[in-house]
Amino acid sequence: MPGKAVGRAAVELPWLCPNTDSLIALADAPATVTGLSAADPALAIFLLRFAQSAPAPALAGFAPGTLSSALLPETAAAFLAATSAGVLPVASFVMKKVLAVAERAGIIAGLLAETTRRATTESAATVARLAPMGWYAIAAVDTFNATEPLSDPQFLSQPANVQTEIWGLDHAAITRRLAARWKLPACVATTIGSLIHSFAVATRLVTHPDLFAIVQLAVLETERNETCLGLTYGADRAELLEHLQLEDSTIHAIVTQGFELASNQVSSCFDPNPHRVPLVRNLLRMAGESRRRNGPALVVRLEDRIDSLHTALAEVGELVSERLRAAKLDALAELAAGAGHEINNPLAVISGNAQRLIRTEPDLERAEALRAIVRQANRIAGILRDLMQFARPPRPNSRIVPLGDLLQNTRDDLTPLAIEREVRLELEGVYAGLWVEGDVTQLRHALGSVVRNGVEAAPSGGWVRISSAAPEEGSLTVVVEDSGPGLSSEAAEHAFDPFFCGRSAGRGRGLGLPTAWQLVRQNGGELRFEPKDGEPTRFVFTLQRAVEHDLLSLRSA
Repeated sequence: MPGKAVGRAAVELPWLCPNTDSLIALADAPATVTGLSAADPALAIFLLRFAQSAPAPALAGFAPGTLSSALLPETAAAFLAATSAGVLPVASFVMKKVLAVAERAGIIAGLLAETTRRATTESAATVARLAPMGWYAIAAVDTFNATEPLSDPQFLSQPANVQTEIWGLDHAAITRRLAARWKLPACVATTIGSLIHSFAVATRLVTHPDLFAIVQLAVLETERNETCLGLTYGADRAELLEHLQLEDSTIHAIVTQGFELASNQVSSCFDPNPHRVPLVRNLLRMAGESRRRNGPALVVRLEDRIDSLHTALAEVGELVSERLRAAKLDALAELAAGAGHEINNPLAVISGNAQRLIRTEPDLERAEALRAIVRQANRIAGILRDLMQFARPPRPNSRIVPLGDLLQNTRDDLTPLAIEREVRLELEGVYAGLWVEGDVTQLRHALGSVVRNGVEAAPSGGWVRISSAAPEEGSLTVVVEDSGPGLSSEAAEHAFDPFFCGRSAGRGRGLGLPTAWQLVRQNGGELRFEPKDGEPTRFVFTLQRAVEHDLLSLRSA
């Protein structure tokens, strides 16, 4: 082919043709094709184009079952019938050089990904093996022109200029055009199309900077030790090592290991060019027809079965959770009912006699001891009362009240305690015209419990903030934050369990949070703890928002 036309011909390729073994596997053994793609870049590109991608973090992986679809063999058969172009000359001098670089770069990229944990091993190895995609395309069009840049004395210092002079387009330009025309995944296309740039520049172009850094470093090290293909001439090695937080000794050990790992490629009895092997196209068509005929019914049955299992699992999980919580509440209610009768009567006698003795006790020390008895008796009575309220709260008497009034009244209730403890109690971000539906007394009690919890946890000079978020349809969100020490991971898990005793200092050990959770839940809302590292302690209420016709009824009344 005439010089400078080869680059244009390369970007017009409809595909790179997988070798014979790869196409037979597509038809006969789809589970093996991902392994074969490590040795056959044309197969890897074909899968990235036509197989359904897996969700992140498997950036270059495939969704379960997609390799067994009828689409892949049918598409391959259609390309084979439509064109004889795109076959890689694997036995040629230039192709052996290019494949050697791709193989080593893939191994090193996988080791780097495993070391840095910035990308999955499979993704990094796959993308690195596709780094010389422009070389693959040029070699598939014209082997002689593909070899010529390697013999040019200016190539090492000016690879892009030499390639442009010989091919009409440099390798990076060919790669970018093919990646766009073949609609490769963005993380793959932007990475292999930007390898000539420094990391600082590439971060503005690529979708996955960490993956790019791993692949570029792997290809750069391979070119330094294998054959320079001009893939990474603009790379800054020190910049890559700094970003990946790697020492020079570490990358040296990884590269040494990568070059020691030998290829496990198995020789084939078939000609690698599938156009020279009879019946490959027919095999692909038959495989597609078979999967299309038998596959959908099986897939539908399996999908229905999986859906049924997931539904049953969710129902069982919810049922067990509800029954466990109901059993706990029933047990607490029974305990509270019995305790309320059996303990309150003796407590009344103890407290009454202690109060009577105080009035006639001349000794100050003994009088103070009697007052302590009264205080502790009252404390026990309060615990029993809170326990009963948590286990069997009264039926809510729903009303419609302004959200602002509810929050302002809660703030007013706790202001004396905040002043006493030198804690700022702030109310902000309350949206006007919003109404809450529920038992006002119970909601006020729930909000007060959480706010009190924050005031008692905040240090002197700290703060507690009550605010409301932007309303959503059917619900309102109220947020209570404080500058206290927060909850440990264990305490957060049991934040709403009654009498949990593992909470951090200052958080109390009673029934405040569990009762608040129960009261909000009984009024059709939700209370949850939202921990975030480095941010204030945060509890979020979701309350029922009064609908418009309820407000109209209220006004007409």
